Amino acid sequence: MAGGKETPRQKMIGMMYLVLTALLAMNISKDVLNAFIQINKGLGKTNEILEQKAEATIGAINNSKEGVKAVPFQQAAVQVDGWADEMMAYIEEMKARSMACAVNRNEDGTGFEEFLINGKAIFPDYKNAEGDQLVKTPDSQDQTSLLIGSEPSSPKSDPFSAVDLRTRLNQYKEKLLGISIQRADSSGNKFTLPDDVKASISAAFEFPAGVDHDGVEEPWEVNNFYHMPLVAVLANLAKIQTDVMNAKNNVITSLAAGINASDLKFTDVTVAVVPKQSYVLRGDEFEAEIYLAAFNKTSQTKVYMGGEAGANATPTVFDVAGKSAIVSGPDGKCIFKTSTGGMSLGEHGYRGQIAYMKDGVETYIPFVVPPFFVGEPALVISPVQMNVFYRGLDNPVEISVPGVPQDQIEATCQGCQTFAKAEKGQWNVRPAADQKAIISVSATVNGQKKSIGSKEFRVKRIPDPVPSFGGKKPTDSTISQGEAGVAAGVRADMEGFDFNVTVKVKSFKITIANGSGNLKEYPNGGNALSEANREAIKKAKKGERIFLEDIMVDMPDGQTRKLSPITLKVI
Repeated sequence: MAGGKETPRQKMIGMMYLVLTALLAMNISKDVLNAFIQINKGLGKTNEILEQKAEATIGAINNSKEGVKAVPFQQAAVQVDGWADEMMAYIEEMKARSMACAVNRNEDGTGFEEFLINGKAIFPDYKNAEGDQLVKTPDSQDQTSLLIGSEPSSPKSDPFSAVDLRTRLNQYKEKLLGISIQRADSSGNKFTLPDDVKASISAAFEFPAGVDHDGVEEPWEVNNFYHMPLVAVLANLAKIQTDVMNAKNNVITSLAAGINASDLKFTDVTVAVVPKQSYVLRGDEFEAEIYLAAFNKTSQTKVYMGGEAGANATPTVFDVAGKSAIVSGPDGKCIFKTSTGGMSLGEHGYRGQIAYMKDGVETYIPFVVPPFFVGEPALVISPVQMNVFYRGLDNPVEISVPGVPQDQIEATCQGCQTFAKAEKGQWNVRPAADQKAIISVSATVNGQKKSIGSKEFRVKRIPDPVPSFGGKKPTDSTISQGEAGVAAGVRADMEGFDFNVTVKVKSFKITIANGSGNLKEYPNGGNALSEANREAIKKAKKGERIFLEDIMVDMPDGQTRKLSPITLKVI
């Protein structure tokens, strides 16, 4: 409360409010605590699987049939296994000591043995044989005294502190990165870890500073362990153990691959079928090379792709710096996949190089992927009775050959007045006076011009348009005096015709029959009513008939046609 002097009672109430607020701020929901516990268990299971994988790889190294060549790699594997076990045991005890601090409220984790079973720290929700949960306060922050101490600005470096953990992790990293094995063969080369494995280990054991809730930078140790709930601390430590096991597995796998690195040996064979053409026309020969290909399932190979290349590209070795590798699978094969979604239509190819170990050095064999064609999905439906061109119009036709780019396609038309290429595979056909037109297509495939075939189309005249007067057509029989009085003239429309064709009326004749049967004719030029004809129609009485005849129109094919008459009774 601002202003005024507070009474002792008000001061006490304010102090109690501050304490309550602090307690609420520190309270962590049961769901969040349980989530951390489940994360801890999940990471523990992951570490068990990684340990099993490492044991299997070490077993394969120890059972190698390479004799003396395998000995230095077997010795190195034993070292790496020991380093990792030492690091894992240290972190397990660190977890147990953290729980002991939280439960016993001491500063060094005295009594931690109670929280270890067969060298593994218990999970925070563990219950003993009597059903008692040992860790009753999983949100405790008392372990901060063990991990950081009382001064976050100067974290303690005692055993099992966060600073000591960081020091040991750095030592573990440096031991792994420093692995160098003198080969027991005539090559005289040394084995070191591949660059990608070194980069992975270095990245896993980086300890960047963080920021607190006020945005102030603080050391890695403080950011990860200072006044953190116990379950979060245990989850952090389990994640670090996963990094330790991943690094161990990567190194052990590299050692296993390094045993056979000096020799290119093969354990299996398969059949390879390499087509010499990516597109074959019916009637031409298809040719493919078929041969045995040998590979080694236990020797990992890599493929680096060097980008797109033309059809006549030459295989050349290139720098792999910055390029990701396609690693062989269990069957010894490297699978290259690429989406064609963003590619242009036409021919495409790729170049690359396969990497294998020779005398301890990654060696490359360049190659070129056979060219392939990218085309749009094609669906061709040809209704035989509807292959029609209309005389006097530009009839659009799409011409494509699957697998062949548009600039490699040529076409001619017999019986066409004009035949011109438009865009996107479309051609405009204007047929001549013949009754049929024949389109022939050829394409350049694999460097040779080939005849693809031809197709015949019927040529028909444009159908007659439908005349109308005041909205009335030849199928109508009556018209009101009002409708007749406002009619502007006669129009002709191409009903049900897919082409955009406009037809203009050239002339027509009006005949009006009165009730006595007397007829009077009114000729009209153009499509609009003359003033005199308009007045005559306005005077038409009920019962009289209006005949619109000799309706003449000019068609796009140059012909003048006479349309059906319209006979209407005025009502």
